[in-house]
Amino acid sequence: MTAQTWIDRTRDLLLAGTVEPINRINADAGSGVSTLSIEFDAGPIVVGSLVEIGTEQMYVISVAGQSVGVIRGYGGTTAADHSSGDIVRSNPQYPAFQVLNALNDDLNDLSSPHRGLYQAKTTTFTYTAGTDGYNLAADVLGVHSVTYVRKTSTKSEPQIRRFSVRRNRDTATFASGTALILHDPADGEQTVRVEYAAPFTTLTDSTTALSATGLHTEAYDLPPLGAAVKLMSFKPIPRESMMQQGPVRRAEEVPSGAISQSIRDLRFLREQRIQAEAARLAKMYPVQWVRSGQ
Repeated sequence: MTAQTWIDRTRDLLLAGTVEPINRINADAGSGVSTLSIEFDAGPIVVGSLVEIGTEQMYVISVAGQSVGVIRGYGGTTAADHSSGDIVRSNPQYPAFQVLNALNDDLNDLSSPHRGLYQAKTTTFTYTAGTDGYNLAADVLGVHSVTYVRKTSTKSEPQIRRFSVRRNRDTATFASGTALILHDPADGEQTVRVEYAAPFTTLTDSTTALSATGLHTEAYDLPPLGAAVKLMSFKPIPRESMMQQGPVRRAEEVPSGAISQSIRDLRFLREQRIQAEAARLAKMYPVQWVRSGQ
């Protein structure tokens, strides 16, 4: 699965079944092309409207039949290469670029300490007798365990119980600026294995594999929930919007507080899911594994 999966799920939560107008391009469009050839009638694609392919937005400056002149990379997006058959969205209510940013914001939020979520990583280095400090990755949130492999048995991993993480170190000595200090020695020339917590990796574009974020698969429902809550804070979902209903839509059908209630419902569901996934990680990586020393 790719980031497009999360973008689609977020839109499903926000659009509440509303179908937005789409078209397709029927010829490749490189990043420098300023005219799109579309497959079907232009319909809602008119001068002054916006179209979107992938995460790129474009401003329409001319329409002649099925030939559409555009300004590329509109609204802070980046012009990209697109292939024949790619979907064109007309005036999307929730542009993919905004949804992607909201998803990344949520990944960063989920990685914050008070959420209790993280991706588990490992790194190894060779222990040198007489050396206490070793370089760690800069993204270390906390260390779960430090073990080393005995040369006499690869299945034996004694635990180094006393260690500490030091930050803002001299990068001439510790390249990342983060150091692991061992207060207990390992046997000379042993491979030391460090298991640590790190923040989730953000998405680059709609083609980024979800696995690249480091989020465990059981929690894949969380980023779309968080992104929807953020985007809903600024714009009502269609089923509650007077502007998205027919002329017979009556004010009493959209009671006061309906929009806020939808946000609260999604936020409550998200908080429950975060707690559940934090409990899962706590079970997998018990707190008693964390050791420190002076």
